[in-house]
Amino acid sequence: MATTNATAHPAQRTLLHHGRPTPSLLARPLFPILLSFLLLLVSCRDSKREAIGQTEVLIETSEGDIVVRLYDDTPLHRDNFIRNVKAQVYDGLLFNRIVPDMVIQTGDTTLKVDAPSSSSKAQPKKQKGKVLPAEIIYPRHFHKQGALAAAREPDSINPRRESNALQWYIVTGKKQSTTELAELQALLYEGKVAARFEQLQRAEAAELQRLRATDYAACQTLLSALQVQAEEEVAARPPRPFTDIQKQTYARVGGAPHLDGEYTVFGEVVEGMPIALRIGRTPVDAKERPRRSVYIKRVTLR
Repeated sequence: MATTNATAHPAQRTLLHHGRPTPSLLARPLFPILLSFLLLLVSCRDSKREAIGQTEVLIETSEGDIVVRLYDDTPLHRDNFIRNVKAQVYDGLLFNRIVPDMVIQTGDTTLKVDAPSSSSKAQPKKQKGKVLPAEIIYPRHFHKQGALAAAREPDSINPRRESNALQWYIVTGKKQSTTELAELQALLYEGKVAARFEQLQRAEAAELQRLRATDYAACQTLLSALQVQAEEEVAARPPRPFTDIQKQTYARVGGAPHLDGEYTVFGEVVEGMPIALRIGRTPVDAKERPRRSVYIKRVTLR
């Protein structure tokens, strides 16, 4: 290494030894370089915008502003959300559910901040109304931190995973290591077997009830057969393994990977994620309801 320095050009030795550029370097025009760099940044940002969608929505909350961008490849959810925004459906609504390190949820139109009965202790009511067909595009869209997704009823009463047309959530989540994701993968597999076993039992409910009263051994035989059927069906179509992009994203910024492939993700936060995280730290009661009012002031298209 000493030989290299000894034979270097004097101007190079000056740069190495004194840590400051030589006059020849200072004479180079920097503006074109900086301009090219800025244009590259703008181009990258525009490319990303073009890839995921053009529509941005400003959500003004009691804690600050959040901007989300809606995906173009989930058009039913995108257009429904835009209609609701234009109709001012979300203005004045409370965040009615906060799951620490997971999601913040709103969209229950029975819970408005200015309504006398809609305090932070109010019980959210089930809204039976319009639903949207699922647009689950997985693993392209997954539950990384900042994902915007539609709430829905559970599989037991909603096997087609149709979305609630009003309620939505933003993922806050937490970081997940590769080991944690591997453990979660196993739990998801077991959960799908249990869920399918429950569905099969409901389908055979009348027969199981009859056998319990008349032939207990036959009842147990039928239950065992249903358990085997559930395991075989899930084994034939197991949960999709996490991709490298998911693993890297969950390790770097976090999210809620156990929700992947189960709910329609139709957008993402592009500005104001610290505000969403602040809302996610709001103290909640045992039923995941905020102990103080955290609400949306208004929602508008940008």
